[in-house]
Amino acid sequence: MKRISFLITHFNRPEALMKCIESILLIKSEDDEIIVSDDASEAYVIDKIKEFKYDNLIGSNINKGLAANINKGVAACKGKYIIYCQEDFMLDAKLKKRIYQLCDMIDNKSIDMIRFSSYFKFNKLIHLNDEISVIPRFHWKNFLQNFYRYSDHPFIARNDFWQRFGFYQENTSGRYGETEYGVRLANSKATIAITHDQLAHSIEGTASTLATELPTSKAAKITSKKFYQYARSLRLYFEWLMYTDNRRGLITYKNARLTKND
Repeated sequence: MKRISFLITHFNRPEALMKCIESILLIKSEDDEIIVSDDASEAYVIDKIKEFKYDNLIGSNINKGLAANINKGVAACKGKYIIYCQEDFMLDAKLKKRIYQLCDMIDNKSIDMIRFSSYFKFNKLIHLNDEISVIPRFHWKNFLQNFYRYSDHPFIARNDFWQRFGFYQENTSGRYGETEYGVRLANSKATIAITHDQLAHSIEGTASTLATELPTSKAAKITSKKFYQYARSLRLYFEWLMYTDNRRGLITYKNARLTKND
């Protein structure tokens, strides 16, 4: 059995993928593997990435969306632990010296997932040790941040994480699927921690799927941003209250992937 599977999801961004893989090669050992899960990139892109250094390329004949791409990638991972990283992130070389310690932390099952980065600092964290702090499942100080406990930023989890807490909902757009999974984990007993240091960095010119939820217009005023953040938080709390494991999906969000298929 492999120790760690570095899972990278990819779609038509070979330059970013190359940088992501190069950062992982500085960290991985002989007991680890790099899995690239591709979501039906263009043929010329596939030809290009076949030259990259990884252990397994999991392809697809048709584009099925980010959720399906993650799910098939997870299914292909042979490692005891999985480090998930979208192609638009690079892992920090400092992980090489810390990776064994992080594995030990999630091995005792008191921590289910450890994130490596965030675009902002949580107002309230529960200090666990010198390396990580736990993000509370809910805290009033994190009223605008509670639903960013889960993020598409790079993280490490045990291979059985998805059997325990569920896979991503397929046939969904990237934003819908990530938001739905965030609500799902908020509704679960999953314990999520974050490293004190930023151990992953976004590649210049790319953007996190969930980060695009925030207003980007230069003309937007601070007050309107605050209003948007509170409105969005209340909307997500409503989704949280209404969510059940038997009825997956969001009530107030439109699944753009289904809209395109109509």
